[in-house]
Amino acid sequence: MVQEMVATLLRQIRRDSKAQEQAVLVAAFRQQISRALEEGRWSFAEHFCDKLLVEDPHNLEAWLVKGHLAWRRFNEPGKALTCFRQVLILGGYESSNACVARARTSLQQLLEQLS
Repeated sequence: MVQEMVATLLRQIRRDSKAQEQAVLVAAFRQQISRALEEGRWSFAEHFCDKLLVEDPHNLEAWLVKGHLAWRRFNEPGKALTCFRQVLILGGYESSNACVARARTSLQQLLEQLS
């Protein structure tokens, strides 16, 4: 009985530690993305978006940034469409979410540009 309680506590501590590590990584990647964008280092910004998405695949901001980079900086409209759609899907098409609203607007603009 005591061994089971100890094992349960140790598993909880490991989960909490893992979650804290992930939060620190995500924060560091966000900081690197911001810095790269400020410095106009588009490839680095995309690289850190990819790293952030490995840790947090549902991060709407990272998908939105990737979409804008693909559209505005790398001339990859297909990739941009995919990223903007991913924001809409992950955000549940909820227009009250700022990322979803921006993705919807960007998607419309991009589709108009392509037509």
